[in-house]
Amino acid sequence: NKEFVCRGHDYERLEAFQQRMLNEFPHAIAMQHANQPDETIFQAEAQYLQIYAVTPIPENQEVLQRDGIPDNIKSFYKVNHIWRFRYDRPFHKGTKDKENEFKSLWVERTTLILVQSLPGISRWFEVEKREVVEMSPLENAIEVLENKNQQLRTLISQCQTRQMQNINPLTMCLNGVIDAAVNGGVARYQEAFFIKEYILNHPEDGEKITRLRELMLEQAQILEFGLAVHEKVVPQDMRPLHKKLVDQFFVMKSSLGI
Repeated sequence: NKEFVCRGHDYERLEAFQQRMLNEFPHAIAMQHANQPDETIFQAEAQYLQIYAVTPIPENQEVLQRDGIPDNIKSFYKVNHIWRFRYDRPFHKGTKDKENEFKSLWVERTTLILVQSLPGISRWFEVEKREVVEMSPLENAIEVLENKNQQLRTLISQCQTRQMQNINPLTMCLNGVIDAAVNGGVARYQEAFFIKEYILNHPEDGEKITRLRELMLEQAQILEFGLAVHEKVVPQDMRPLHKKLVDQFFVMKSSLGI
């Protein structure tokens, strides 16, 4: 009944890691979900293995957010000297809205705290403590936008400083964000959280609603800048796609009321 976080081999897929563990423990029964096991599993005579991916939570947030620090240094701190890891389980609370699932999409976030930071003398350490919190649909929306804005900034910066060998990652990210927004991504957030009914029923969420609106406007600014950078480096054969992105972006801006 112990829990560990283990660092896999470089470029090792989760499936390969699972198979490696099952080879080491040939009598173990593999559990196919990441939910907390019930008491019957803990009390059982049989051996069970539950394996799932976790995300590192870096300690040096200021290093990651500071401008001017090279990306390779940031990359190091994202996965080294890590004490805390997390995994999220999305679920719907109450009645699921078929038209707009963002309204009822909650996230159960589990944080695992280790006895010692990874990587260390060993590739795995025991979990000392676990904390579980629930994130509301609005908090979830805020985090999704914050992460996407940060990803866009990083890709645009890499493109500007010629750290990117080809611009496909930036193209795909711009396309993904703009296409989702035009096909209802950002509009769904507006329908879910900016309507009078939600604001009246959740007076405590005033600051969070303001924050979500700020992040939407911030994303529009980042996209505008990203498209300008993209235009300078886009190859001739991808010009039609770039033009489509620019056209869609104007539709997105008008939907935001900019």
